[in-house]
Amino acid sequence: MIYEDLEVSGSLRGQGITRSPSGTRANRPVNPETGSLYMEESTSGSFLTVYHGHPNNDDGWVRVSKEVNPIDFKYRHILTHSYLAGGYKNSSPWKNVHRTVNATDQTSHIGELLDYPANYTSGACSRYILFIWSVNTDGAHKGPTTKHGTFTSAINMVNETNYVHQTKFDILNTRSDVGTLFQETDYAWIFAGGTTIVEKFDLENETIMSLNYTLNSVDGSGGASGFSDENFGYGFASGGSFKMNFRTETFVTKPAWSAHGQQKGISSKVGKGYAGNEGSYNGGYNLRRWSNTSDTNIGNVAKPHPNCGEENFALGQDSQYMLGNYDGTGQNNVSWKFNYSTDTGTTNIPGLAPAVNAGTSSGHCGWR
Repeated sequence: MIYEDLEVSGSLRGQGITRSPSGTRANRPVNPETGSLYMEESTSGSFLTVYHGHPNNDDGWVRVSKEVNPIDFKYRHILTHSYLAGGYKNSSPWKNVHRTVNATDQTSHIGELLDYPANYTSGACSRYILFIWSVNTDGAHKGPTTKHGTFTSAINMVNETNYVHQTKFDILNTRSDVGTLFQETDYAWIFAGGTTIVEKFDLENETIMSLNYTLNSVDGSGGASGFSDENFGYGFASGGSFKMNFRTETFVTKPAWSAHGQQKGISSKVGKGYAGNEGSYNGGYNLRRWSNTSDTNIGNVAKPHPNCGEENFALGQDSQYMLGNYDGTGQNNVSWKFNYSTDTGTTNIPGLAPAVNAGTSSGHCGWR
């Protein structure tokens, strides 16, 4: 294999290679030969790619780290921090961002880092940047069926500051409460929010891309969500549920992963996805537990906090967090830590709940 003797140490060295060409994705070689190497540079970092010539969602290029000695999905990115952005209480949406240290279960407010308040929205993150779609540029509360603007706000999760807005971040269609599927830190697909059009976001190059695909009848005018694993995404909204193949960018209608678009999805790295078994904006007492291998429900489990919806869920290594929800008594900061192996969780861990606002539901979580 051409990749076996690769060594990166200052410059790239290999069989007959002294240095690979480098530059942005837009400047990749035209009509490359199979096995061609290219050091791709972006604001999120640089990485080596190889052209294998097979159709995929990146014009035949793949990262060498995924082609040579591939690391198990669970350990490819070790997640140490979770972030909660936005949310609301009553009719007040927030610009606030909280950080949770996964090793200690401690949450801290790190500032009003969003450009504008955000609620009933979604987002996705690269290795360093968390993007939040459709923030409220007029500062007003937006309900789940109200169309928001197209402005995408972002934060840098490394230095924990606002990430300066660029128009290339902005989505192409106005949407209400949206759903997002994500392929690790590479790509995200935005769906529903009152439209059947799917949009694709390149997380490494921080650019929205049009995708010539519509999800018939899955418009999600009252909310949408989903969960993702290494190769597939599982989306749901009003009108139906679907499974997406990330490699081929194809969609297949599937049984309902969740009872409602406001019963949010939980992703994992251990072959399971979760979503509310009953309820809507609240009223969720159990989670449907799905096998990502067989697409079957492998048994419902109780939510650690009952009667909830509009949850803010983070992805983790062995466990994940809920940081705020709505439970019928109002938007609140009740939080949990949920263990993937035991399918059980703990609420009211001292220091875990976001605390700067009186309540926080319908925001969005990121991780690094």
